[in-house]
Amino acid sequence: KSCSSLHRLSPEVYLKRPATGTHWRLDKILKRKAEEGVKVCVLLYKEVELALGINSEYSKRTLMNLHPNIKVMRHPDHVASVVFLWAHHEKMVVIDQSVAFMGGLDLAFGRWDNSEYRLSDLEPPKSANQAETQPETDEIDGTAVPLTCSASQSQDEVDLSCNALLWLGKDYSNFIKKDWTQLDQPFQDNVDRTQVPRIPWRDLGAVHHGKAARDLARHFIQRWNFTKIFKNRYKGDFYPYLLPKSHHTADMLPFTIPGASKASVQNQFFISCSDDKIIHNTIGDAIVKRILRAHSEGKKYRVFVVIPLLPGFEGDIAQGGGNAIQAILHFTYRTINRGEYSILSRLKDHMQDQWTQYISLCGLRTHSQFGQSPVTELIYVHSKALIADDRCYIIGSANINDRSMRGNRDSELAVLVEDEERVPSVMNGEEYQAGPLALALRKECFSVLLGAKSEPVLDIDDPVSDHFFLNVWNKVAHTNAIIYEKVFRSLPLDSIRNFRELLEHVNIQNLSQTDPEKAREELQGIRGILVHFPLHFLCDEYLLPPLKCKEGMVPVEVWT
Repeated sequence: KSCSSLHRLSPEVYLKRPATGTHWRLDKILKRKAEEGVKVCVLLYKEVELALGINSEYSKRTLMNLHPNIKVMRHPDHVASVVFLWAHHEKMVVIDQSVAFMGGLDLAFGRWDNSEYRLSDLEPPKSANQAETQPETDEIDGTAVPLTCSASQSQDEVDLSCNALLWLGKDYSNFIKKDWTQLDQPFQDNVDRTQVPRIPWRDLGAVHHGKAARDLARHFIQRWNFTKIFKNRYKGDFYPYLLPKSHHTADMLPFTIPGASKASVQNQFFISCSDDKIIHNTIGDAIVKRILRAHSEGKKYRVFVVIPLLPGFEGDIAQGGGNAIQAILHFTYRTINRGEYSILSRLKDHMQDQWTQYISLCGLRTHSQFGQSPVTELIYVHSKALIADDRCYIIGSANINDRSMRGNRDSELAVLVEDEERVPSVMNGEEYQAGPLALALRKECFSVLLGAKSEPVLDIDDPVSDHFFLNVWNKVAHTNAIIYEKVFRSLPLDSIRNFRELLEHVNIQNLSQTDPEKAREELQGIRGILVHFPLHFLCDEYLLPPLKCKEGMVPVEVWT
């Protein structure tokens, strides 16, 4: 039996790339297993269509038409349940109640990526026997492979044997330029891939076996049976009740993140610092208290925060970004450094500029070549993960905001993993016993973000030392941000503090336009994908949407 609980699902998404046929397409996999007798149960979030265009009805209809063994339910019914503002946000696949995949990834378009974070997908076609090898470069000299279909043509009719594209149709996405539309035509491009770079997707997921997987399966079963009971259309025998296997659930573990030396956070949102009025979750407050404690004790403590440079809403940031982008930016900056409740404002009250010794706030960006011109784009951080002390970590679907953390808004799922074994490591120049799994995860994340494996190789063993925190992590982030500003003047920028300066910025050509060769030389100094988060972007402006617009009419809790 296969059970899936997802925020969104694209039936035509490919699980292996590049696709040389339909064998590894999700709908084909599910149909194949259903024909073998596997019972497939899928639970999808039923969206408010005017607010979110994920077209879950199309996903349900497509899967249900494949085979009788595939059952799909959607939840909630918004009018009957009086739930309009909140969403099912969990992402989980459980197989036979013994193996469970979970984290931040939906089985949907735009999610598949690798550590190269490519901006383009225009590689010339390869011969069939080469197609399984991924291209080695992001440089584009060829033209697009003609793989898009007419609206009446099925993707099954297109010959993929020589395909070298990694993202077919709407899988190639830049949702800030243009959000997904017409998802019932999955193989029609959503943006012009010859002109618009894709937005790479940064995410983390985990696989669990044994007792932990059974516990996740029980969670799915409870949600499935709840939906069957409370939605009249699902009360018949066509949708079965599910039963957990006869095992005890995983032992209850105390929820403790000691954070003796460091915490590394990657999250899609960073909206916290309680005022008991608008924001209620206290994650930001806990960060402040822990740093102040370390400061008063004269001990080192490092917090690494990685979040998106811009919220994932459609909008032209050069024109201000639109009301949705500005609303999320307002609450993000309120958490970080604007207002009396913000993290940096409270730290500065006690230590002035010494806060830079304790916390680093970063985003991710990369660059590539489109034709003869260099281009850049942010990498969208969608991870929901925290790694503490290289001994434990949390991976799940929950964001750092009230929607995820209050418990009565969006539904979420996360797993706390604590290593029981120990391996030799180093922390602040001293011998340290780390957990092998947490240590490996942290080092892999840092290696990708810093480009640590390229020459000269960076030492990422000791994340707490002054050398690493100041001369590696922060130096790489600062240098990269300076180069990207010099070459592309890419938004958001610290130097642009109001809409007037933003308007002037649009009319200034950047180095990549005036001197592409010089721009390419400058870009040789880029290392990894880490950049400092711009703390002063539009700091002179009030970014909450006006009440007269649709974004201003919705309750403020929608944005927090």
